[in-house]
Parts: sequence; C-alpha cells; structure tokens
Amino acid sequence: MIVEPGDTAQPDLTGTSVLAVRLGSEELRGVDAVAAVTAAGSGRPADLSDTAQSLLHAALEARLEELGLPWAPSAETVADRVAEAARPDGALMAFVKRDSVRQGAASALASVVVLLLWGGYIEHWQWTGFPGNEQLWDWLHLLLLPMVVATIPLWLRHREYISPSQRRVYLTGAAAFGILVAAGYLVPLKWTGFPGNTLWNWLGLVLLPLAVASARFLPSAMRWLRNSRRAAAGALAAAVLWVLTIVGGYEWHWTWTGYQGNTLWDWLQLLLLPLLVPTMLIPAVVRWVSAGGDAR
Repeated sequence: MIVEPGDTAQPDLTGTSVLAVRLGSEELRGVDAVAAVTAAGSGRPADLSDTAQSLLHAALEARLEELGLPWAPSAETVADRVAEAARPDGALMAFVKRDSVRQGAASALASVVVLLLWGGYIEHWQWTGFPGNEQLWDWLHLLLLPMVVATIPLWLRHREYISPSQRRVYLTGAAAFGILVAAGYLVPLKWTGFPGNTLWNWLGLVLLPLAVASARFLPSAMRWLRNSRRAAAGALAAAVLWVLTIVGGYEWHWTWTGYQGNTLWDWLQLLLLPLLVPTMLIPAVVRWVSAGGDAR
C-alpha cells in the first residue's frame, strides 16, 4: 500500500510490518543509481527494493542516534524520549539558547584567549606555561585531539551536505598545512617544531585522535571500502606505502622514519590503544548501552 497521512503500516502474512513509501522521480532515480553502482561493484544484479531498504536502515539508524535512541527502541523508551523532548526548557536553558548570549560568550572567550596568548608570549607570564611551549608542534599536541573529534564525525556523517565551495576550502586548508609541514622541514622553520620529529612522532600524534573520531563510523567505512574500488585501492596503496616505510626504516636505515631503535613493545604502545578503541572498546560500550536501552 501507499502510506498517506493517517495511514499506518499493516502486518503481512509473515507477521512483519509492510510499509510502502511513495517516491518521487528524483528519489527513484537516486535509488536506481545507487543500486546500479553497488551491483556493478559486487557482481550481483541490481535490486531496487534491497537498496532502498539498506538506505532507509542507514538513515534511520543515524537519525535515531542523533535523537539519543537505540536501534529499534521499545515503546517505553520512545515515550520517555518524547516526554523529555516535549518538556519546556527551564529559565537557565532558555537564557543559554539565546543568540545574543551565545555570541557574547564566544566574544568573551576569544578575548580571554587573545589576552592569555599576549600575556604568555609577550609579557612572559610563567604561570600560563606558554613560554615553554612556543612551537606549533606543542599546540598540535594540545589541540589536535579535540579538533579532530569535533570535526571528522561531522564530515563523515553529513558529507552530503558539504557544498563544493566548502570542500574546496577544506582541501585548500589541508594543502596549506601540507606546504607548511614541508617548509618546516626543508627551510627549516624552527618555530613550527617540525624539524627533528620523525614519521614515528607523527604517528604518535595523529593515530589516537583519528581512532577516537572515526570509531563510530568504522562499520560504514568498511562497507564503503568493500563497495568502492577506488577507496579500496587507495587503502591498499596506503598500506603498501606504510609497509615500505617499515622495511626502509629498519633494513635500509631511513632515519627520517624514526623506526630504528623501536622494538615490538614500542609498536604495541603506539598501536594498541588506537586499534582497541575503534574495534573493541567503543563497539562493546555501544552494545552495552543499546542493550540497556532495549531492555527498558
């Protein structure tokens, strides 16, 4: 059936609910395109019904997560969440949600940051600790984890809403940072703190933030890698290059890798936590929380 306002899904003979949704021509072309491309990559015939169900499942799961609900929430859980959402904001929350208040708080925070930077680096306020951490490398250690955790999930979940102009801005920023890193080593620019830091140091800097930020999206990322030949080829090329640096570092004495002198114990210290976070720790926590929600 076609579900119109006021209609409800009806159970079929197998006891499951049947829901027919009216698609416009643009939506239908989109589903058809996804089905065709997916089928071409997997070698199976295109199936519009399975593709639409898969897309609906992914979108519904993401939206439920945004609403703070587990997958297939119980009626009691939904009722509690509806009651919570319908509850009017208190005086404090209503005050905080005002645009003028948020803008004022942002301006005050920016002023405090500028004051602290000026006092730390110009006036040498020792209590700030800034004079002893005056290189860009030190600030990357401080800010990279919160920046990555705050931005990468948004790019992964809402990438379809990122406009081409925004993508160009992001790519330009990434290219500018790459040029800065190259200049830091080649010129060299001592204020960056990059000279003297090897590939080993960079791995220690970026692996954990990337693991924490992308852990929740690992299953969908793995599906994307399996279904996209270009992505799979890129991942394979990156893995081959990494293995090449390991061989070069230990056998060919590439000092820039920083691998020489690091034992298996050091590799475990470097990789164990970033590997455990996305593959075991966060999935276990999600299953535990979801089970608790379903049991309500």
